[in-house]
Amino acid sequence: MLDEIVNRYEHFSDALISNILYQVYENKKTVSVTVNCMNKCKDYEFEVIRLVFEDVISIRFVEEENVSSLLVNAALIKKVNGVIIVDFFPLFYGENDLRENVESDFMIKCRGIHYDEVNKEV
Repeated sequence: MLDEIVNRYEHFSDALISNILYQVYENKKTVSVTVNCMNKCKDYEFEVIRLVFEDVISIRFVEEENVSSLLVNAALIKKVNGVIIVDFFPLFYGENDLRENVESDFMIKCRGIHYDEVNKEV
């Protein structure tokens, strides 16, 4: 599923996060993130999707006055030793050189991820 997400949405360039939902049920942590993003497979048309992060290990979200942590320039998406890392504010060293930012405004580490389309139109 991770490869499918990266293939369709690449680095979530110019995406807008509209909703973040954190849930704990029976000791299982889940985060749902609704994102308005471009789909590479549909000629970069914008669509609204919901990313669902399962078995969440950690989440970091920082929102300060006069600064938005919901506008995404490019996200780092990778899997290391069975842990999926999605850093919406990575260190940016070039178009294809994104690195994990330990001080990121929004980062999720989890063991599972899937997505669904919420709305095909902006």
